[in-house]
Amino acid sequence: MTEYLIYLVPIIVFAGAYLSTVAGMGGGLLILASCSQIMPIATVIPLNGVFVLAGQITRVCQFYRHINWQITAPFIPGSVIGALIGTVIYFRLSETAIALILGTVMLWFSWVPTSPASRQIAEKIPAPYFWVGIIHTFLSTVAGIGGLLQSLMVNSSMKKEGIVATIAGTLLAMSLFKTAGYILAGFDYRNWLAIILLSWITGIAGTTAGKYSLNKMPDIFFRRLIKSMVTIFALRLFWQAAVSAGIF
Repeated sequence: MTEYLIYLVPIIVFAGAYLSTVAGMGGGLLILASCSQIMPIATVIPLNGVFVLAGQITRVCQFYRHINWQITAPFIPGSVIGALIGTVIYFRLSETAIALILGTVMLWFSWVPTSPASRQIAEKIPAPYFWVGIIHTFLSTVAGIGGLLQSLMVNSSMKKEGIVATIAGTLLAMSLFKTAGYILAGFDYRNWLAIILLSWITGIAGTTAGKYSLNKMPDIFFRRLIKSMVTIFALRLFWQAAVSAGIF
């Protein structure tokens, strides 16, 4: 750990916390993408969930009354299973395959409108967000970012405060389970305590600043912003897959 990381990473976390509050997502991606340029990716993925913890806790406290518990309650036990599975095969899956699958799923749920037939199928799935919790947390554990839940939230009927609150509540639980899994797998967080503590401070500040911006943002602009973030994330994943496969 070098000195410039102690200053640079907390700044990145501030920007990520702000973005996650005003757009509902994207902060974790920003932190992961930025930190992976200055730190080993094998280190960034376990740290990413810890860096965002304080910001997530702050968002949950600020938007608690807007949380949709019909989504959050089944997601949490699913995230436990997803974290366990993801930890067991940590870094064993092909990064190319993960990137292609995740990017396709995100674009599908963001841009393909639901039809009467698809809604009928979804209604027959028991506890659908339990399965979303498993898949999202599994992908987040092995790839650093899940993205599935945010993609589903784009086309939901909830208001922007509800989207931010529900994503924060579900992903807070997921981050805790992921971190526990990495610890059990042998990752040592003690060497990074200084950066983690500073990142928590800037994460709280970024979330608080984002809350005031969110209140001034029209709902239609909010939904377009989060859909744009999902699309950028997916395209980045396709690019990573192409580079890993040697196409570029």
